[in-house]
Amino acid sequence: MTTVAEVKKWTRAILAEHPDLALKPRKLYLRPVRHIYRYIHFLGSSDRTHSKPTAGFMIMFGPPTGRLSDNWSRELIVGWSTDVDFHERLAIHIRQTLAYPFRPLAEIEDLYCLMQEGRLHWQHEELLPLSSDAFLHASVLAALGRLAEVCVVAQAYIDKEEARYLAIKASGEALLDTPRKRSEGVSRIQLANQFLKPMNDMRELIALANADDRRGVAAVLHRWEETNAQRLGIEDAWEPTCFPLERDL
Repeated sequence: MTTVAEVKKWTRAILAEHPDLALKPRKLYLRPVRHIYRYIHFLGSSDRTHSKPTAGFMIMFGPPTGRLSDNWSRELIVGWSTDVDFHERLAIHIRQTLAYPFRPLAEIEDLYCLMQEGRLHWQHEELLPLSSDAFLHASVLAALGRLAEVCVVAQAYIDKEEARYLAIKASGEALLDTPRKRSEGVSRIQLANQFLKPMNDMRELIALANADDRRGVAAVLHRWEETNAQRLGIEDAWEPTCFPLERDL
C-alpha cells in the first residue's frame, strides 16, 4: 500500500508550485474549501509504487444522509513511482486538472453553468449532468435562490421513487422474524434507508422553499455543509461562507 510519506514526497514539488494546494494526508486539495471540495486522492494499491491518484469534486452542502458526488471523478493515469518519468507525468496531470475542471468550479454559479447537459467534459468524457442527482441538483438550486425549482426537482424525485423504496423496506422488515432470511431482510432495509433518508432531509428544504423562507433555506444548507465537512474530516480546511441565496437578504 502506498504510504503517506510517499505521497508527501511525490507532491512536494507541486505543492511548492501552487500555494493554494494543501495535502491531508492522502488528499491533495484546492484551497479555500468553501462550497465545493476539489481533491486528488492517492488511493494506492497492493503495489505501493502504483499510486492511482483519483481527481474529483464534491458539493459540500448536499443532504448529509446522501451522496456528495455522483461519479464526478477520474483516475489520473500516471503509472508507477518507479517509472523514469513518473514525477513529470504526475505534475502534468495535476496541472491539467487544476486548470480544468478544478479552477473553473470555484463558485456555485460556475458549477451550475458547467454541469448542465453536455457542457462538462473531462479527459475526453462527458460527466453526468447535475440533473442526474435530484437532491444535489435541488441543493444547488437552493443555494442559488431558485426556490420554486427546488420544490419541483426534489418533489418529483420523491413522488417517483419513494413508494418503491418503502416497499423494499417493508419486504425487508417482513423477513426479520425468519432466522434464515434475517440477513436478507437487513440488507433490504439498509438499501431502502440509503435512498429514503435523503428524502426526509429534502422535505425540510422543500417546506422552507415553498414558504419562500430564504433565511431558513440558507440555515439548512449551512448546517448540511458543516455536517459534511465533519463527515469528510476537513473541518479545519473548510471555510464557512455565504451562499448566493443570501446576497440579497
